[in-house]
Amino acid sequence: MSVYFGIDVHRKRSKIAVVDHDGAVQVNRNVPNGVEAVLSVIGNLPIGAPVAFEAVYHWGWLVELLEDYGFEPHLVHPLRCKAVASARLKNDKADAATLAQLLRVDLLPDV
Repeated sequence: MSVYFGIDVHRKRSKIAVVDHDGAVQVNRNVPNGVEAVLSVIGNLPIGAPVAFEAVYHWGWLVELLEDYGFEPHLVHPLRCKAVASARLKNDKADAATLAQLLRVDLLPDV
């Protein structure tokens, strides 16, 4: 089964959403930043799965983690992503799911 990750990264915590190939949200969790917490959500999912997150403050550790565990990170241009995904509902849960959905349909403006 194909899955796509969207992560809304913040300084101390991040929201992780996982959608399947049909676009159904499988997971949408808020976790503290760190290897163990992130792997608790994505560790059992298919290696090589694509992961999208905005290139904002404090993302370097996440790229290293994802690459080390065989995932495919996609850095997203924050301003262009807002133009593509402008929505009335704006919160971390919706942002993470939107990133995953845009990755699924190949509409993300990569950095």
